Amino acid sequence: MNKLLTALTVAALSLPLSAAAATYTLTASDTDQSWMSNPGNFEIGRFSLQSDIVDIISLNSSVTLIDQGWGGENPDNGVSVRLFAGETQIYSLHVAGANHEWKTELYSLTSNPGDFAGLNAALDNAQWGAGVTVRMYTNAWGYPGWELHTRNVSLDLTSGVIAAVPEPATYAMLLGGLTVLGAAARRRRERKLP
Repeated sequence: MNKLLTALTVAALSLPLSAAAATYTLTASDTDQSWMSNPGNFEIGRFSLQSDIVDIISLNSSVTLIDQGWGGENPDNGVSVRLFAGETQIYSLHVAGANHEWKTELYSLTSNPGDFAGLNAALDNAQWGAGVTVRMYTNAWGYPGWELHTRNVSLDLTSGVIAAVPEPATYAMLLGGLTVLGAAARRRRERKLP
């Protein structure tokens, strides 16, 4: 009986921690945009999310880039990650800004709580019928002389279920149930003794 109680306790305590997770990875060697040939948004790549995804747990990117524009750096001249339902953009993250020197920029969703909450709220409200995708873009302004170059682009996303923290009452009910089971086992054992 003790083994049964131990097994039930371990199972009950591990339930909130079990969750299926999916990992997605996107890489690109380089992109080159100029104001004359391909200004505006340029899609580096995308992946489709599984329809049973509840939360985006982590999103990390690394981009080496240079902005060869004149007149100063513009934060819109850079790299973004966007969430789409069908062809409708429902959320956007600016993950790398523009620099006049080659520079590697890292972005972590867990270090940006506002983006973390906003992205998961958008995912909660997404219309899954048309499919949900995550897309990565560069954006070079269409002004004369502006260019944007990227190298070694990577995006990693992990999805799954963020385990809810049980209320104290849940643990109290679990403890009460285990107490009743223990008392019943003890009574049964006492009855068997002469």
